[in-house]
Amino acid sequence: MRPLQEVIDHTLANIPRLPEVQTPLAEAAGLYLAGSTVVQTPVPPFDNTAVDGFAVNTSGWQSDLKPLLRVTATIPAGVDSSQLSIGSEEAIRIMTGAPIPPSADAVVMVEDTSTEGDYVRILKLPQIGDNIRRRGSDMETGQHVFETGVQITPAVRGVLASLGVKKVTTFRRPKIGIISTGDELSDSAILAPGKIHDSNRPALLDSVTALGATAVDLGNVGDDPDEIRRAFKHAVATCDALITSGGVSVGDFDYTKAVLNELSDNQITWFQVAIKPAKPFAFGAISDIPVFGLPGNPVSALVSFELFVRPSILRMQGASQLFRPTLSAISTAAIHHEPDGKLHLLRATIGSDRNGGLTATPQNQQGSHMLTGLARANGLILSPDGARIGPGERVDVLLIGNLGADTFSVPAPVPTDK
Repeated sequence: MRPLQEVIDHTLANIPRLPEVQTPLAEAAGLYLAGSTVVQTPVPPFDNTAVDGFAVNTSGWQSDLKPLLRVTATIPAGVDSSQLSIGSEEAIRIMTGAPIPPSADAVVMVEDTSTEGDYVRILKLPQIGDNIRRRGSDMETGQHVFETGVQITPAVRGVLASLGVKKVTTFRRPKIGIISTGDELSDSAILAPGKIHDSNRPALLDSVTALGATAVDLGNVGDDPDEIRRAFKHAVATCDALITSGGVSVGDFDYTKAVLNELSDNQITWFQVAIKPAKPFAFGAISDIPVFGLPGNPVSALVSFELFVRPSILRMQGASQLFRPTLSAISTAAIHHEPDGKLHLLRATIGSDRNGGLTATPQNQQGSHMLTGLARANGLILSPDGARIGPGERVDVLLIGNLGADTFSVPAPVPTDK
């Protein structure tokens, strides 16, 4: 068996980045920047008000009086206020986002005033600069705001749009083909005897899409070498990478292995990784197109994707961060398993205790065919070979979902003795 980190390192060392392309910002969601972003104009581009209220000039005001000011104008958002002036006994009504007139030194929010005909009474005296957003206070000219490898999230896209950016240099969005293999798989609503529904392909398609890549559904392929060969040739001719599930374990029908070895000139490496689940894993290339062979058991397929394929797809896209965080948590249950030379990846709910610390509650369903346990999990406990971990002891966890689960609402766990 090969150590987990060795297999990860080998895989990533053979994953090339895709070319850089010019992408319209409107089509760049989920992609990764292929260069730094430099601010050309400050944001905001002018001093503006943060609130609806009254722009004032506080020079000469007495600190013990609530001034009554004559309202001389109104400034809505989107107009030029540079020609307006305010005396110390005047005020200008101003709307959120509108430019501050040159002589104003503060804005008093509406809630701190009362109107009296054409006048406004200031009920709470402002400090100079109150409620004014200064030019360049978010981003200044020449500032580097994003570097290579940053993903274009909704907030990042918003920042780029605020800079007037219309096109960005990104790494090309990869097309990832997904094929499930096996005569037992069926897409029919009603199963014939001996058939099962394919859960791997839908789960892997969504896993790829979640990374900002384009997932290509290449269907199910039966245990027929000619059918497998045609499907794999089509995949590497039309996609940037191929993911298969099934046919990589010891004892499986060897059609998938034989075809992969044939098409790759025996450049596929068949790993037995020192982990449970997801021990079998294949990786190599056909015509320089990376190929990932995942096990057929549903949990094993998705865990294998998480460990090997996910960081590889991120690397193809130029991402600066390839791996999910590993955290320390308190186990809420006993974890016992006999020495077998493997790192055990236990599906778990990562939550918090009453003091705000992280907890890890193993799911009851830990079999490699029990997809419900993984569906309920937001983390994997990294349980060392032959672990004897008691409740209340610390464990390392790989976070694979969002935090926020409350462990007090999780059913009492069954000790893991596997």
